[in-house]
Amino acid sequence: MRFLPKITLIFLILGLLCSSKTISIKEQKKDFEIFKEVLLNKESQINLHATETEILNQLNELEATFQNSLSLIEQFKAYGEMLSKIQCGHTQIHPNKEVFREWLTVRKSLPIDYYLIGKRLVVNKLEKEDILILKEGKSKYQLRKKIRPGSEIIEIDHKSIPDMMNEIGKFLSSDEDCIGFKYFQSAQLFEFYRHCNHVFDKDSIQVKYLNKNSDTNTIYFQIGAAPVYTITKRLSESEKYFQLKEADMGNFVTSGKYGVFSFGSFASSHGFSYEEFLEKSFKKIKTKKIKKLIIDLRGNTGGAMQYSLMRYFVGENVLLGRYIVGKPKKLFESRHLKKFNSDYSKHRKISRKQKRLIRRKKFDNGSVYTTYVDPELIYKGQIVVLTDEGTFSSASILAAYLKTMCSAKILGHSAGGSFYKGNAGTLSLKLPNSKMKIFINPNSFYSHLENTTNPLTIKIPDLMVDQIILDPKKRSYFYIKHAKKMFE
Repeated sequence: MRFLPKITLIFLILGLLCSSKTISIKEQKKDFEIFKEVLLNKESQINLHATETEILNQLNELEATFQNSLSLIEQFKAYGEMLSKIQCGHTQIHPNKEVFREWLTVRKSLPIDYYLIGKRLVVNKLEKEDILILKEGKSKYQLRKKIRPGSEIIEIDHKSIPDMMNEIGKFLSSDEDCIGFKYFQSAQLFEFYRHCNHVFDKDSIQVKYLNKNSDTNTIYFQIGAAPVYTITKRLSESEKYFQLKEADMGNFVTSGKYGVFSFGSFASSHGFSYEEFLEKSFKKIKTKKIKKLIIDLRGNTGGAMQYSLMRYFVGENVLLGRYIVGKPKKLFESRHLKKFNSDYSKHRKISRKQKRLIRRKKFDNGSVYTTYVDPELIYKGQIVVLTDEGTFSSASILAAYLKTMCSAKILGHSAGGSFYKGNAGTLSLKLPNSKMKIFINPNSFYSHLENTTNPLTIKIPDLMVDQIILDPKKRSYFYIKHAKKMFE
C-alpha cells in the first residue's frame, strides 16, 4: 500500500497564501461516528496486537476529545494516536492538503529541507525558488548560515533524532509498535511530523550536524516559511520512484557464483507473467549452479503474499500460515468507503472466494500450503536477505519464511513489518467533513510462527549495515557487496 500521501505543488503553494480550514464541533462528531462505525465493522482483527478493551477505551477517549473544537492538525493527531494503538501498520491516516496548509501557514519551520535515509537525518539541496523566498527579511549574518547538502543532522532544538522519533511515533501506525517502520513512514515528511508534535516556540532554533569530515557543528536558524518548492520536488521524485517500484514485478541477475533477486515491491508480483519470471529465474540458478543467493527486500512495503515464490525453496505441500478475510464484504456498507477502485474490487472478489470455500468445507481456517513445483528447481543453497525499516507486510513475512525455513542470514536493518501477523487488504475511508483519508484493513495474515512475547527479536539482522549513501544505485551496490562478504 501507499505510505506517502500524494501532494501537488499547488497545494503547498496555497499553504503559504491561504488560511486553514476549520470545521464545527458537530461536524467533528459526525466524522468520528463514521470513523468508529467503519473501523469496528471493517477492521479484521482490531485486537490482533492489543486487547479489545484497550482499543475500545481509546475510542472512548477519542470521542471525548472531539467534544471540543480542534484544528485540523489536532484532529489528524488525535486519529493518528488512536490508530497507532491498534499496532497494525496498514491501518493508518494520511495528512491531506488542508492539514498541510495549516502546517505551512504557521510559518514556524527551519529554512532548510531534510529527510531520513534509514534512521539518519540528511540535509537536502534547496531549489533556487526557495533560496529567493527564504532570503526575504534576513540579515547578512543570517544569510551566511548554511548547512552543506548531504550533511547529517544529529540534533534539533536540543533533541536527538531518536528522541524526536519517540515523540513523533505516537502519530504513526506500525506492526507491534515497531519504531523502525515509523522512521520509514516519516522519512519524507519528518519536519511535518516534528511540527505536529512540537511547534517551535523560539525565534532561533539550534541545529547540530556533522560535516563531511564528521566534525560536529552547531548553528542557530531563524524560523519562518518552509522551503516549499524543495519539499514538493523531493516528494514528487519519491512518488515517481514509488510508482516505478510498484510496476516492477522483480529482477534477477547472476554475478559469478552469486544470484541476486531484487524486489522493490510485491504489488505486481503475481499472475502468469510473474510465474514465468520465477520459473525462468530458478532455471537459470540451476543451470549456472548458483549456491549463494541474495534477496533484496529493502524498501519493499509488500503487495501480493509470496506463497508461490516460497515453493522454490521449501517444495510442495508445506504450511506457510493462514490468510483470512476477517470482515468480508457486506450487502450494505458505509457510503464513505471508496468502492470504485481496485482495492475494493479485490475485497469483493476475495470475500466471495472465501464464502465458497467455507460452503464447500475447504476453507480450513485460511491455511495456506505451497503448491507443486518441479523438484529439480528447488533451491538448497545459502541465502542472505537484505531488509530495512521499509520491509513490510508480505515482504517481512517472506523474510520470516526464509530465515526460519531456509536458515537465511539477514543483513541491513530490522524489517519494519511483523514476522508473525498483521491486518491487510487496504480499504479507503474518507471522512465527509475534514476530508481526511483513513485506511482500514478487512483481512488478516499469519505466518507459520507461533506467537511470542517479544516479536521484534527475530528481526534483528545477523549483520547491521548503516551508512548514508544518497544515490539509490550506489546504496544498492554497497549492500550487495556486504551481502557477498557474509557468505565468506
